[in-house]
Amino acid sequence: LSTQEAQEGEKLVLALNNLTGRTMVLNRPKALNSLTLPMVQTIKRYLEDWEKSDLCDVVMLRSNSRKAFCAGGDVVQVSRDWRDGNKAQAMEFFRTEYKVNHHIATYKKPIVAMLDGFTMGGGVGLSVHAPFRVASENAVFAMPETKIGFFPDVGATFFLPRLDGELGVYLGLTGQKLKGRDLLYAGIATHYVPSERHALLEQRLQGLGTSDYTAINLAIEEFVAQPENSQSEDFVGVVNDVPIDFSLASVRDVIDICFKFNTIEAIMQALTEVANQPGPASEWAQKTYDQMNQMSPSSLKLTLEQLRRGAQLDIQKAFELELVLAERRLESHDMHEGIDALLVRKTNDAAWDPENINAVDIRELYSQYFEGDHETTPLYLGSTPFTEYPH
Repeated sequence: LSTQEAQEGEKLVLALNNLTGRTMVLNRPKALNSLTLPMVQTIKRYLEDWEKSDLCDVVMLRSNSRKAFCAGGDVVQVSRDWRDGNKAQAMEFFRTEYKVNHHIATYKKPIVAMLDGFTMGGGVGLSVHAPFRVASENAVFAMPETKIGFFPDVGATFFLPRLDGELGVYLGLTGQKLKGRDLLYAGIATHYVPSERHALLEQRLQGLGTSDYTAINLAIEEFVAQPENSQSEDFVGVVNDVPIDFSLASVRDVIDICFKFNTIEAIMQALTEVANQPGPASEWAQKTYDQMNQMSPSSLKLTLEQLRRGAQLDIQKAFELELVLAERRLESHDMHEGIDALLVRKTNDAAWDPENINAVDIRELYSQYFEGDHETTPLYLGSTPFTEYPH
């Protein structure tokens, strides 16, 4: 890390020390806090320093803007680096980012992520692996990578298959947004605290003076808000185990029915069948079918296989797989075309190759992404691997 990069990183990721709390503040609001290599290198250094420090009990992650916690990684720069021949630099971004995500998942002290505003892609990687994930009414979650010809990374291989039923597969393939309290119901957030209470919550945690997970959980519970439509403090309306104000409540069962298949063709067929039946799910199924038709066909097939395999992988192997997939995807046409169409030209008219799902040869995809020896340098992740989050 050069001095210039370190200085840039420290401007874009601020470190606040108060009593026994340490807070990282993402500070690139004009770019919705999208992560650059100096930023992830700085986050990595703060995490390492604070884990060793006897003066730090709890680590918090937040943004300086209510508009975005973090809208993702700066993939435009990564794509530019790769195409300019700086392939090692492009891969260093993913390598460092995945090490940070893994460190958050295995951290020896409690981490509290405050999700206020857009939390997408790389922003999900900074938060979803933490034991405490506090969403506000402004939080907007999405993993929209298939729309840019990539795949849901930052540990999505591990966390999406571990959401309830087929919810993670649905979110990973469609890039569907979830807002506010939805994050809690989907299992992405652990607590729902209105934005106006976040500063007080941060102060409370800074002064707690303990790393005890139960004490931190109880402290956060002091600030949570009940559903707006509840009549009493402890009531949450539930129908068939699904909270009634969850935006996906009416289609929650249908998601499991349509996304249980192991091929994209079968999922699309199931959506077509639901769309053609009268009932409340018909409109949702048509919209979902149309959403998936906009995505890179090869990304869809790659993502489904990645998530099915991820259900069986430990956290370390999940990140190692993602690093291989990231490098292979950087070699593809669709990733650069998708980034250009959506984020550079902003025309949303990507010319995918192959252009439809039937033209994607699944055997070729397996051999390209999942089989044989890959030359990608391993991540060398420390700590004991696990197959379920410890907290």
